[in-house]
Amino acid sequence: MPISVLLSERKYSFLCLASVLLISFAFLLLTYTSCPFFFAFSLPSDIHVSVSSPPPPSRSSSLQFPTEPELETQPADHLDLNVSLNIRWRACRLGSVTVDYIPCLDNSKAIKQLKSKKHLEHRERHCPKPPPRCLVPLPKGYKVPVQWPQSRDMIWYSNVPHPKLVEYKKEQNWVRKSDDYFVFPGGGTQFKNGVTAYIDFITETVPAIKWGEHIRVVLDVGCGVASFGGYLLDRDVVTMSFAPKDEHEAQIQFALERGIAATLSVIGSKKLTFPDDAYDLIHCARCRVHWEEDGGKPLLELNRILRPGGFFVWSATPVYRNDERDRYVWKSMVALTQSICWKVVAKRDNFDSTEIGLVIYQKPSSYSCYAHDRTKRPPLCDQKTKKEVSWFAAALNELPLWVMNVVPIDAQDTLSIIFERGLIGIYHDWCESLSTYPRTYDLLHSSFLFKNRQERCNIIDVAVEMDRILRPGGYLLLQDTMETIQKLNPVLRSLQWSTRLYEGQFLVGKKGFWRPKY
Repeated sequence: MPISVLLSERKYSFLCLASVLLISFAFLLLTYTSCPFFFAFSLPSDIHVSVSSPPPPSRSSSLQFPTEPELETQPADHLDLNVSLNIRWRACRLGSVTVDYIPCLDNSKAIKQLKSKKHLEHRERHCPKPPPRCLVPLPKGYKVPVQWPQSRDMIWYSNVPHPKLVEYKKEQNWVRKSDDYFVFPGGGTQFKNGVTAYIDFITETVPAIKWGEHIRVVLDVGCGVASFGGYLLDRDVVTMSFAPKDEHEAQIQFALERGIAATLSVIGSKKLTFPDDAYDLIHCARCRVHWEEDGGKPLLELNRILRPGGFFVWSATPVYRNDERDRYVWKSMVALTQSICWKVVAKRDNFDSTEIGLVIYQKPSSYSCYAHDRTKRPPLCDQKTKKEVSWFAAALNELPLWVMNVVPIDAQDTLSIIFERGLIGIYHDWCESLSTYPRTYDLLHSSFLFKNRQERCNIIDVAVEMDRILRPGGYLLLQDTMETIQKLNPVLRSLQWSTRLYEGQFLVGKKGFWRPKY
């Protein structure tokens, strides 16, 4: 059975796919010349991923966290996939955040010790050491998510039971509760006539913005429930939507449950986890980022990740209001954008009640303007510090899904090429927790992730994180050495996953609905 068939038989026609590391065919040739490319291999028809789970561990057994599973190295033909580590797993117990626990963002102890929150340090990552080894429970009444494309417009209330945003944004048509569902009408703070009309309005304002042609990869800053990115999928545009985990309760979780690409992040004291020159267009609709503060560093970070010739669409009150605060912000933005050679290509500030106020900037295609009066401009970065990129990334772009390519920070940097191909991704250290909610992805793919990392990362901790971010009923497709598979498989079996092995190097795992009750 081909992998494409396996994917199409999922209950969701739109898969939110996390690719732990999609490595090129060239890399496979260099490392395992006899191996077929991961997404091209076929499973024999008598192999089914849905197999019986191992019996639950004895409640009388002691809780054990071995540093490395002690297994003898065996050839693939003699590997017993029913072997399970004797780990007595426990459920996470963290009060109100338990079912939505994100270890690196919910580290209350570290956050309380921060000396400053001026640059949103409390919204940034603070990973606990060692990583937690509890399992995140399911929300009460959790159901198999609504299928795409229906999920763009409605999701189960019980899967993300957070009604606060309904009341908080009721006048802006973000989200409504209807019986057992949350319903997303396609509204937003700036989407007065709906998000489709807003997208068309941008194109009418600047015809050079051709969705799906020149504009393929978009970043939506402070995205709300990500309706902008969700509807751009109809225009063949992949959008990375991001916002911090803040008082807008569960906005990114709503986006992910809807099947829209999103991640938790903040423009604060650290660089964003994207490469230079990544996005064709960056969008901010009342995103609550003060671009002019701290010498303009937030906007300089946007300039770093916006491609030469790319656009910044800013729809916010300083564009069209005339009070003292907005006038100050607008004056600061004029000076700042001029200093980095951005050009205003359109501004809509005189309009009636049915229109939208916005300004659209364009980044120069080159930095020739820096040759004039450099003293008034931010210094250019040393081009020698840029990493060379010579590898490829793979994507299942023929199927109705999006791929989050996650490139390890200690691996060859392929992320720039990934964005160049019109795809999205982030940098990440897999010894830490990912900045996403539990139950984010339908499928995880890993190609030799554990190679050269087992000295830094405990394989049990990585398995716990995979279990956290994968939805019940979701799959893991892992290609690795037999040594790694022999270490990982017993951990997955102890988590009540079902597993199958193919050709001695491909492990297929399926997560069930089991959660510990203690």
